This record gives sequence, structure tokens and C-alpha cells, in this order.
Amino acid sequence: MRITMVILTVMPILLLGGIIYYIAYTPIFDYGEPLPRIVIERVEFKPEVIVMHIRNIGQDTVTIAQADIDDAPIDAIIKPTNVLTRLSSAQLVINYRWIEGRPYEIGITTSDGTRFASSVEAATLAPEPDTEQLLYFALLGIYVGVIPVALGLLWFPSMQRVREHWNEFFLSITAGLLVFLAIDAIVEAFEIVDRFVVMNGKVLIPMIMVSAFLFLLLTVNKASDSSHNNRSSTLKHPDDVMTNTNINNSDDVTTDGSSNALHIAYMIAVGIGLHNLGEGLAIGAALAVGAIALSKFLIIGFTIHNTTEGFAIASPLVRSKAKITHFAMLGMIAGIPTIVGTWIGGFVNIPIVSVALLAVGAGAILQVVYAIFGLMRSSSRSIAILSKHNIAGLVIGMLIMYLTALLV
Repeated sequence: MRITMVILTVMPILLLGGIIYYIAYTPIFDYGEPLPRIVIERVEFKPEVIVMHIRNIGQDTVTIAQADIDDAPIDAIIKPTNVLTRLSSAQLVINYRWIEGRPYEIGITTSDGTRFASSVEAATLAPEPDTEQLLYFALLGIYVGVIPVALGLLWFPSMQRVREHWNEFFLSITAGLLVFLAIDAIVEAFEIVDRFVVMNGKVLIPMIMVSAFLFLLLTVNKASDSSHNNRSSTLKHPDDVMTNTNINNSDDVTTDGSSNALHIAYMIAVGIGLHNLGEGLAIGAALAVGAIALSKFLIIGFTIHNTTEGFAIASPLVRSKAKITHFAMLGMIAGIPTIVGTWIGGFVNIPIVSVALLAVGAGAILQVVYAIFGLMRSSSRSIAILSKHNIAGLVIGMLIMYLTALLV
């Protein structure tokens, strides 16, 4: 019986292998020539040197025959070789006295005459991972990510002083802010795919998003069930009832509703942190290749735009008694990834990693939005989730993020 099952299982695999072998080595299926496909992953400007990182993503082996700058042929050193097999990469080193701030188009031509080019809006010296550059990018991440989130958290005292029925309105605004961040991450991921021709990137983005969403949903549900079971088993012992009552009267967040709100706040902070990691990647990579010019106006725009993230983190905690240490931790979780992102984007910049992180961030944020609506559903007594003021809050949240994004 087992032998029969093994044969039936292996037979389709063997047949598939035979068909693939037949197709691969039968000349009748060779019709036409596949076009070469080379992606220029990165262009770095170093003192009197331009370095181009390329990868062959086509079906066949290609040979790099020539390099050019602004359509003018120029000598180049290709490492390790000018013959690129499928998915292999190489570096083109061009000795050239480039001028900072000037736009350039650096191109390569294959042996069959196909040309590929990358345009640089403003040439700038590629950052080196030394102490000065690390501190510079860290300072940029602090101003763009850490400080705005901390400023947004300062709204918490004023939010506590409004009437209780406004709590759901704040939560719906938070959901709107997060929905915009998720959309922004998705759009940015697709832009990277189009710019760097990440292999199967347009399929990879929704696949990672759905996986991140489901993984976090499963993790949260398991944690919630475990917490509920532990609480139920504790209450079964009469001697523990008094202890449990004393715990619930403490100043920390321990009631079911408050701990759930704190849990949601941490989830929001993680989701925003993942988004800010992707944002830091984009900023660092853009600065490294001269795609954007760093200015006071740009930093001010990011600061205003990201301040709303602190509001989003604080809103679930309006009716809780969270300690200040929780707020410090929430701010660090949401803001510090921006610093890490600027380092990775500025010094490494691997497009597929950026796409994956942005997709994970989008999936995590959407899962947080789902959790926020669950919190609203459990805490709502007389107001429907799809009430007018909740829908208005959702729209207002997205509109706030859209308007502040215009400053960036």
C-alpha cells in the first residue's frame, strides 16, 4: 500500500521532469531570439569615478560591449566579467571627472546593440559608512521620524480631557491615518519595482502584504487566547480573587479594556515603525544617488507629516492609565526604525529588500486597522461602527495625511 502511494506521488514529478527536459533540448521549440534584459540597480559617484551596478534578469547570457555617459562612448572596467549569465551581476567602473549637481545619463550597450541607461538628476558623492556619515543620517532620521512621533504623543493629555463619546472619533481618525500610510507604502513599493525592475515585484508586493497580515492576525489571536485562558485559570482559585482585585485597582494598565487598548497602541507603533523603516530606506537611497536635494523645507515637511503618527499611537490610550514609560517605548518603536532605514538606504540600498519591507509594513498597518475596528466594536455601546462621525473621522484622517504629504 505504501509503495503504491509513493509511486503515485512520485510519478507526476518524474513525468514533469521528462517533459521539461524534452522541451529544453528540442530545437523545434527554439523560435526567435529572447531580448536581453538588464537592470541597473544603482549608480554611485565617487571621487573622479562612477560605479554602475547591473544585473542580468533576462533568459539568456548577455555580453556588455560598451559603456557611455550622455551617449558619448567611454572606457570602463567591468568586474568580474563582461559576460553575464542569468541573474548574475557586475560592476562597471568608469574613470570620469563628474561635476556635482549636474544631471547625467549613464548607459551600457550589449553585444547585440541593445542599450540600457539610468538617469541621475543630480550627481552627488556617494556616502561612505564612516562615523560622520552615520551620525548625519542618524540625525536626519531623528528629525524626520523620532521627534515628530514624540510631538504627536504630546496630544495625549488634551485628548483625555474631551468627552468620552469622542474616543471613537479619535480611533476612526487613527484608522484613516493608518489607511493612508498603508496606501503610501504600497504606492512607494510599486514605484521601486518600476524604477529598478525588481523581478516579479508586482506579484511579490501583494503576496508579502497578505502573508504579513495573516501572520500578525494569527499571532495576535493566539496571544489574546493565551491571555484569556491564563486569566480564566487564575480566577478559578478563590485565594487569588482578592489578589486579582488588588491588581485591577493598581495604577498600571491591567483591566481587560485598558490592556487591550495598550496592546493596540503597541501594534500601531510597530506598524508605523515598519512604515518609517521603509520611509527611511527611501530617503537614504534618494540622497545617496542624488534623486532629492536635502533642504530645510523638506525636513520641515516630513516633520509635520509624521507628527500625526504620534496622534495615531496615543488615541487608543485615551481611556486607559498607561505609564509614561509606555509612551517612551511606543515613541522609540515607531521612530527609531527611521534611523535604521536611512542607514540601510544610504549605504546598502537593495531594491528587493526595500520592496519587501514596505510590503510587510503595509500588511502590518492594515492588520492594525482591522484591530482598531475590533476595539471600536467591543467598546461601542450605542454607536454603530459605520456611523456618520466614524466615517467622517476615517476620511478626515486620510485627508490630514494627504495634505501634510504635500509638504514633502
